[in-house]
Amino acid sequence: MAKIHLLDNETINKIAAGEVIENPKSIVKELVENSIDANADEIIVEIKNGGKILIRITDNGKGINKNEVEDAFKRHCTSKIETSDDLNSLFTLGFRGEALASIAAVARVEVITRTNDDPYGIKIHIEGGEIKLKEDVGCPVGTTITVTELFYNVPARKKFLKSDTAESSNINEIVVSLALSKQNISFKYITNNTIAFRTPKTTDFINTISSLYEKELYNSLLKVDYCSNIVKINGYTTNLNYYRGNRKQQIIFVNDRFIKHKRMNYFIEAAYNTLLPKNKYPACFLKIEINPSLVDVNVHPAKTEVRFQNEDIVLNEVKKAIYSALNSNNIMKEITKETIVPDCLSNKSEKSNNTFSIFENNNTYEKNRYNSNKYDDKYDNATNNEDYENITFKEINLNTETTGNIFDDIIEESADEKTIKQETFYQAEKVEEIQHSFIEIEDEKNSKIPELSIIGILMNTYIICENIEKSELYMIDQHAAHERINYEKFLNQYNNKGIIRQELLMPEVVNLSYDDYYATINNTEIFENLGFSIENFGNNAILINTVPVIFRDSNIKDIFYTILDSLKNINKTNLNLALDKIIKNACVKSVKSGDKLHIPEVKALLDNLKTTENPYTCPHGRPTIIKMTKYEIEKIFERIQK
Repeated sequence: MAKIHLLDNETINKIAAGEVIENPKSIVKELVENSIDANADEIIVEIKNGGKILIRITDNGKGINKNEVEDAFKRHCTSKIETSDDLNSLFTLGFRGEALASIAAVARVEVITRTNDDPYGIKIHIEGGEIKLKEDVGCPVGTTITVTELFYNVPARKKFLKSDTAESSNINEIVVSLALSKQNISFKYITNNTIAFRTPKTTDFINTISSLYEKELYNSLLKVDYCSNIVKINGYTTNLNYYRGNRKQQIIFVNDRFIKHKRMNYFIEAAYNTLLPKNKYPACFLKIEINPSLVDVNVHPAKTEVRFQNEDIVLNEVKKAIYSALNSNNIMKEITKETIVPDCLSNKSEKSNNTFSIFENNNTYEKNRYNSNKYDDKYDNATNNEDYENITFKEINLNTETTGNIFDDIIEESADEKTIKQETFYQAEKVEEIQHSFIEIEDEKNSKIPELSIIGILMNTYIICENIEKSELYMIDQHAAHERINYEKFLNQYNNKGIIRQELLMPEVVNLSYDDYYATINNTEIFENLGFSIENFGNNAILINTVPVIFRDSNIKDIFYTILDSLKNINKTNLNLALDKIIKNACVKSVKSGDKLHIPEVKALLDNLKTTENPYTCPHGRPTIIKMTKYEIEKIFERIQK
């Protein structure tokens, strides 16, 4: 049997390095964080072959005292903390005293550094944790650390490094994140002797973002500015015009430390509930300031995982911050020339971006876009391409104050006067019933949709309207709009425990399997809260006595089973389980695409859409209303040149 013994320092350092230094990205992160802690305002990151051959970090920080350079490469030597109590008030990114020793244990390292108090600097060369060279050199104030031949003495680790491209991609992500963490620092990133990007030294976070990301994202940003007695949250999040298929562009900082926090990602996305398509995620750049004593950053050697005291409270504050930014902006879709005009009809050589864009409610911007000769186009990553053909629609001369037959002016190619009159008579009987399915109209002064004149209906699906005052054309998807109305109506009733119920003349008998029966009986309270009165009928059967009024004309069993399936799949204690069901069930009673609506119905639909909290998208994230300005129309017909 092997005897218990103390490992030698070389083995200890290599084992420790395995925790701290996983790949070239880890080295870049640790060294750049040291440069930031050294109060540098210019940092150069240079790599070759994904960091396998070369990593060089140069800064103009305060440098390392020449008498302390050797100690800096010893394990648990640091200038960041003195005692364990300092862990409760950390303002530096590094503090463990492990990074430099771990790097030197598995690579060849050269350090050149000088402080402002020294007339010359010092150069040290280390291999495998041992100092091979130490000499005085002339150099500017600051530090340059060069790491070469990573894992040269640990071939097992070197074998598991990814390709140069993959390692470079990982380094790109961390350098971008670090550059975003400190807008007052200028970063230059060089890969394989090519400058990948350079960020400005600025006081405005948005300038750093614009130097790192495409115009499309930049134009979609909404400012986040939120403060409570627990946290202060600043930064930017994207409007509905921009979303991605992953969360890589959700970048979060806590006290200027880049972190990864899955639960926080989920709360950010919860603020976008029903606003984005399924499996699409917003981009955001958030800087959270919180008392350091309320955050534990000593969770993992990588220091990207953190834990909060009262975590749920902090996460809800983040959700409120995002929601506040979204709610304070008009996020209506707008058709641009690039959306419609195909390449073959455009004079531009570049490809037309077949997308939607979002027009934000900014009066200064609105004024400037019409007065300036240069127009800054916005773009969107819409996933569904739309083919816009030449379309025509009937114009209806509608005076909403007229009490006579308002359908006399409707001209239909396939209908004669008798048919129109019959439909008008039928509609008079139906208007009151349909209007009851909409939300009660509130004060229009607070509406996010302007007063619109109805022009006509296209394809029995799209309502065409005009804002005469601002010369704007609007298209409203009747199904998506009614979905939104029904969704918010039912959701508000549920939240206020005031769901309007309809008692069934003949209770619905539902025979169930034992599993379904057991789940139903154990969740009768939740069904009750949703407006369904459930009664045990024996022999694995139940009676449904009441249903929400909004679903009174729907297939009751289908709705019941939909809710039951969700209850079985989701933790009962999570009341958010109702949300998906509310969203899906809202579609059941909604007007469908192709359903023929008449003007009173359309008017009621628009009036009630104005009263919703979010009239811009349906509960599934699709747009309900899009806008086209006179400016964009004239651009399409090339009456205005950029």
